[in-house]
Amino acid sequence: MTEDIRINMFQAGQGDAFIISCGIGEQKKNIMIDGGTGDTFASSLQGFLKELDEQGEKIDLLIVTHIDNDHIGGVIEMLKHNKELGKTKIICIEEVWHNAYLQLQLDKQDQISEHQRRVVQEIKDRGDGSGESEKSEISTRQGSFLGSLLYEDDYNWNGYTDGIAISVENVPVYAFSDDLKLYILSPTNKCLEELGRFWLNELNKRNYIGKTSNGKLFDDAYEMLLRRIEEEEKKKQKEIKSKISSTRMSWDSYLNEVFKEDGKPTNKSSIAFVLEFKEKKLLYLGDAAPSVVEEKLREIYKSEKIPYKFDIVKVSHHGSSGNMSPELLKLIDSDKYLFSTNGKYGHPDLSTLVKIAENYPKKEVVKELIFNYENDSLKWMNSNIEKIKSLNYIAKVSNYEEV
Repeated sequence: MTEDIRINMFQAGQGDAFIISCGIGEQKKNIMIDGGTGDTFASSLQGFLKELDEQGEKIDLLIVTHIDNDHIGGVIEMLKHNKELGKTKIICIEEVWHNAYLQLQLDKQDQISEHQRRVVQEIKDRGDGSGESEKSEISTRQGSFLGSLLYEDDYNWNGYTDGIAISVENVPVYAFSDDLKLYILSPTNKCLEELGRFWLNELNKRNYIGKTSNGKLFDDAYEMLLRRIEEEEKKKQKEIKSKISSTRMSWDSYLNEVFKEDGKPTNKSSIAFVLEFKEKKLLYLGDAAPSVVEEKLREIYKSEKIPYKFDIVKVSHHGSSGNMSPELLKLIDSDKYLFSTNGKYGHPDLSTLVKIAENYPKKEVVKELIFNYENDSLKWMNSNIEKIKSLNYIAKVSNYEEV
């Protein structure tokens, strides 16, 4: 085992599930980020976590980047299996970072009307949109809410901030040690305020008028609504992209594709960070908006020359074209880029891959585009033989990397 940054990128369906380890022996730290879909826990995470536990290790920090079924499903399954009668069954989790309804700074009231209660209850009961029926029993069964599990099983939830949101302003830097630090890039408090307004607007659409309130009902309904909205949006995007994929464009067409930022408040609320371990740097972009990330990178590395060099980059939102802007690409340079998706919703977009391949190419170093699944996008990139030669890149499948 080396002193390098070691990254396990699990096969997590269309989602994200990572465990990043730094250091060795008693100094080793394990950071888990998201858990993929519900199936991810049983298929890959459970065995890996048990092995860590048997070796006397723990998850020093679990980061749930944002509320989305393909990021939190595996975390929910893990937490449901992890504690029984207050005892840890799989692995100790030192701290959890997760921004839920509890962390929204909304103007709330103590009492709500019966009509308001019914509206919120209906949102909760309708489910997360992942089942076949409108009201999925799988979605609404006891213990399927991430916030409830964190609270009821008494995890150290946002303990570093005394329970308030994890944000750029609240946690500018988090130091495990002098050698290992996280610099938060997203979300800003402004992003979280936007998410709060989005939630209130969705309530208003469902004929909820007035202030919201505290309590488990609102916690669960908020989480369920965001999960359902994301599912419905993905299904729309899948239909659009399936039509586009039938008419493949040229390399230059993808390179010159006009960028339009992903402005969805749910993705803009995603936690993103830079991990610095000794001399190594990992840029982990979650599903974050590039404009938010750009601003913070410029602030952190204002004394350094552009482009800022990273040893490895986890690409935002599974390689979606709306999450990798020309401006962000100009700021960063890396020889390794990670893409976590099985391609179900058309990710990664070919325009993203082409633009990354064209970004600061080097003759002396092969740029690696690293996927956790074989997919059509990878195959297309490897079919462009002349571009591979001129830009010196390779597209490959790997679930483990060291930098």
